Amino acid sequence: MQNLDITIVGGGSAGLTLALLLAPLGLQIAVVEQGAAPTSAELTYQRVSALNPASMRLLSHLGVADPIMAQAAAYSSMAVWEADSFGRIEFSAEPPQLPQLGWICDNEGIRQQLYQQLQTHNNVQCFFQAKISQLAQTEREVLVQLASGDILLSQLLVGADGGNSFVRQQQQLPLTHWDYQQQAIVARIHCQEPHQGVARQVFLPTGPLALLPLPDAQQCSIVWSADTARAEQLLALDNNAFNQALSAASQSVLGCLTLTSERHAFPLTMRYASEWVRGRVVLVADAAHSIHPLAGQGMNLGLMDVAALAQIIEKQLQSGKALAEPRALLAYQRWRKAEAQSMIATMEAFKRGFSNKQPALKLLRGVGLLLADKLPGLKQKLMAAALGNSGDLPDIAKY
Repeated sequence: MQNLDITIVGGGSAGLTLALLLAPLGLQIAVVEQGAAPTSAELTYQRVSALNPASMRLLSHLGVADPIMAQAAAYSSMAVWEADSFGRIEFSAEPPQLPQLGWICDNEGIRQQLYQQLQTHNNVQCFFQAKISQLAQTEREVLVQLASGDILLSQLLVGADGGNSFVRQQQQLPLTHWDYQQQAIVARIHCQEPHQGVARQVFLPTGPLALLPLPDAQQCSIVWSADTARAEQLLALDNNAFNQALSAASQSVLGCLTLTSERHAFPLTMRYASEWVRGRVVLVADAAHSIHPLAGQGMNLGLMDVAALAQIIEKQLQSGKALAEPRALLAYQRWRKAEAQSMIATMEAFKRGFSNKQPALKLLRGVGLLLADKLPGLKQKLMAAALGNSGDLPDIAKY
């Protein structure tokens, strides 16, 4: 039996980031992950995330931003438009104050760097390929028993174990969810024309297609979100037919597009836990919420969750208070729920707005995109949101 301060369930980017944030506080921490430990295997860029400057400021504080950026593709421009419409909006970085808008990073590459840095802290234990057989809490502690027989007792347990969170289910935290009735098809592609460090997204009648630049100047990662019936049609195509459909959907903005990897698809579901705290258990990142990938903000939202929780825990310790004091955990919940609700509402508005095929609404969308592109004040607000500089940021992620 081990007595710890904090147990983090989930060894993805959110869980490992939280462990790195808390490690310098001298706490005894355990990370429990059902999957394998990150390895130094070559990156495939099959599953990627767009990290904004706020997230990169956080990672810079942890000493992992430089190696992550070295493996990533920086993008200095974004272009968003609607197919068969005049509506279009573009954003560009403004060096030297803003050299980049963001970075497209391999998800496993982020984990690799976080885990490597975490190994420099001897007060953090990692249990990989570990299955939890029992999870229970009392007023004073949380017990986690692993299938291996290890028993972990801690003051606080953090569920960072993804959209199908075991922690959330075991604690019976209520969940609101709805099916977007779409699937996201992800793959790596070769582009006839170089991407020039531009992140592109086109809204199609059946869902948005994102072309995300990779380190190779003629390779992109695609995230093609399509209504379920359309997605199934696309997945049934052979590679040549899919390439043709993809090139047509992108309006050949990068010329002919060719698959260089397998296609993978996953259903899109909005999940939102109406309670993030129960006793000494708290949820973060995808365990608490998941959103549509059309704006690429999922990873950023989760990283801000863990930064906020770490900030509150540090302030508790500095003031000599218990790290799992109910009032402090509820303050975290209020803070981050407000940010998550705002993001979910925005993504839902975009998704619904661009799904409507009525000609009059299509015209209004086109006018709206043009106005947003031409009105400096509105465009600055949209850019601030994309950069992660809006809302109530944790201190570590601020300028």
